[in-house]
Amino acid sequence: MEPALSAEKEASLISRAKRGNEAAISQLYRQHAPGIYGYVASRVGDPALADDLTSDVFLRALEGLPRFEYRGISFRAWLYRIAHDRVADHFRQQARRPIVPLEDGFLHPQSDVEREVEASLEAARLRRAIEQLTTDQQQVVLLRFTAGLKLKEAAYVMDRSIDAIKMLQSRALTSLRQLVDQAGLDGTADAGR
Repeated sequence: MEPALSAEKEASLISRAKRGNEAAISQLYRQHAPGIYGYVASRVGDPALADDLTSDVFLRALEGLPRFEYRGISFRAWLYRIAHDRVADHFRQQARRPIVPLEDGFLHPQSDVEREVEASLEAARLRRAIEQLTTDQQQVVLLRFTAGLKLKEAAYVMDRSIDAIKMLQSRALTSLRQLVDQAGLDGTADAGR
């Protein structure tokens, strides 16, 4: 992933991209594609489908770029909103409830083997706990803690008020804490196995 750009540099890049500058469009893609792909893959659980949907997101972003203007929402949040809408469209077309497996890359184990195994087990328990949250709770956890969006940006992506996102996040974290405690995330539940 490319290093984060300052707001001024990104605004300049967006301005050039709006004028059709291919290098600027390419740099915006390189800057944001890994995060968008990770979000989409976390929502759909299928890497090939995530590739297709991520391509759709950037195609739609390119089509909508001439109309993009900063209005208190970052370009990144705008892209996540497009991704959110594209994933929702996909699930509507599939007429099924989304299942949200989380990718292994969210937790980074340390280097020694024992710690790697422990971290891998903890990550699996955490993923299972997150998968038990409601779809909206899963999404707010992904947007806030994996994608790193601010409350205002997550509210924009999910088309909800900031207060609704705060409440949803609070409920998600409370539920997650309970699920993790029940699963024995600290490993004590598995000690006798």
